[in-house]
Amino acid sequence: MIDQRTATTLQTGIDRLIRWDASVLVSVRRWEHRWIRRLMKALTRAGDTPGWIVHGMVLGALLESSAHIVALLAAGATAGTISCQLLKRVCRRPRPDAAIVGFAATLENPDAFSFPSGHSTVAFAIATAIATADPVLGALELGLATMIAGSRIVLGAHYPLDVVAGIILGVLSGLTASCFF
Repeated sequence: MIDQRTATTLQTGIDRLIRWDASVLVSVRRWEHRWIRRLMKALTRAGDTPGWIVHGMVLGALLESSAHIVALLAAGATAGTISCQLLKRVCRRPRPDAAIVGFAATLENPDAFSFPSGHSTVAFAIATAIATADPVLGALELGLATMIAGSRIVLGAHYPLDVVAGIILGVLSGLTASCFF
């Protein structure tokens, strides 16, 4: 059992971490320029479900081992989506625009919950699953995943810790998905 002093210290640490998370998000949003916003919106759209479907079709058309790679993409996306949505429903952290007074995201959010980032989770699950079969393609996919994850912070859809949690969950989901192929 945790004593009162330890519980208070732990809560103080969590409160500081949450304040730091919000301050980093607000600071990042101050760098915003029109061309950066356009690039970040394009990256976020690449991380939407239709973007991944097109991505899978392109990989399927270009690669010799396409069936295996596309299967890994689908398995990674499925594992990432399920794990992320379950954790979002448990944590129920509100989006920054709902929690920070005067803060506005630059795009419409797909749901009310912020933690973990679904785009980051799925992007890293796909990249990790593909990297287990093709390290060179996996490195390219990890680059794309990193840019998609970053776009979620720049656009104000997620706090930095949401994205970090999404990356960790995505890597674990991708490794799990790769075990089946």
